[in-house]
Amino acid sequence: MLSYALRRAIAAIPTLFLLVTLAFFLIRLAPGGPFDTERQLPPAIEANLQQRYHLDESLLQQYGRYLWGIARGDFGPSFQYPDLTVTQLIAAGFPVSFTLGGCAMALALVAGVGFGAIAAVNHNGTVDYVVMTIAMLGISMPSFVLAPLLILWLAVYHGWLPAGGLESWRHFILPVITLAAVQIAYIARLMRGSLIEVLSAPFIRTARAKGLPMRAIFLRHAAPAALAPVVSYLGPATAGIVTGSVVIETIFGIPGLGRHFVNGALNRDYTLALGVVLFYGLLVIVLNLIVDLLYAWLDPRVKY
Repeated sequence: MLSYALRRAIAAIPTLFLLVTLAFFLIRLAPGGPFDTERQLPPAIEANLQQRYHLDESLLQQYGRYLWGIARGDFGPSFQYPDLTVTQLIAAGFPVSFTLGGCAMALALVAGVGFGAIAAVNHNGTVDYVVMTIAMLGISMPSFVLAPLLILWLAVYHGWLPAGGLESWRHFILPVITLAAVQIAYIARLMRGSLIEVLSAPFIRTARAKGLPMRAIFLRHAAPAALAPVVSYLGPATAGIVTGSVVIETIFGIPGLGRHFVNGALNRDYTLALGVVLFYGLLVIVLNLIVDLLYAWLDPRVKY
């Protein structure tokens, strides 16, 4: 298992290299620059800014300088926030994004597994059809549509929850629900299909024939076996929540990494946008590795 983890860590290096290379050149090819404003800067000031941030060098020189900085753990200064480095901005935004994403993933797992199990136990019944209809609705509705609807319903019309910002734990409720909704639907469908298949397996019939209580059969044998496909889906689910948080943090005005990325891209803050992209990429790779190790722990037949 340790050798597998080391191989995955080494294999992640070219992936991150390709990611940062594509992001670096794509953002530089976009029209506009970090110091383009409605009011034209005097040429001398603009030249000084270009020199300070090494934008007067060739593109390949800037690329080499940026790679050397990353190798030393330095993401460079932010163009938009001159007094802060990108590392400081990531360190400030990551706890917020981690809390939001962690709560969304926990909610998606608990609700998705629960709804899927209820639907499987009531297979082809009214409850099954209702749960699966809601799941299809959750899959079909994008988060940028669901978020305004929840804000209008729960914040504007009823005033039960805050519409945005981050002043207390109540401000997390709507963003977490919005971010988890799609993953709840996918996990519920996976859990339902897997559990229906497991409940009809020979080893479950054998357990019934031995006279074991249905509750014990479900908790000891059926549920752990049915969870394997759900665990294998946690990797894509993590990627979905990480990328989805960019939109959700912007809609709800949450000061996390997602909002830094959007502001960095819109203001052509090259170092900030690249730093967040690279950090997100590293985060997804690490979380996928954890999911793979967890899957191998749940299913001993999996060998690495």
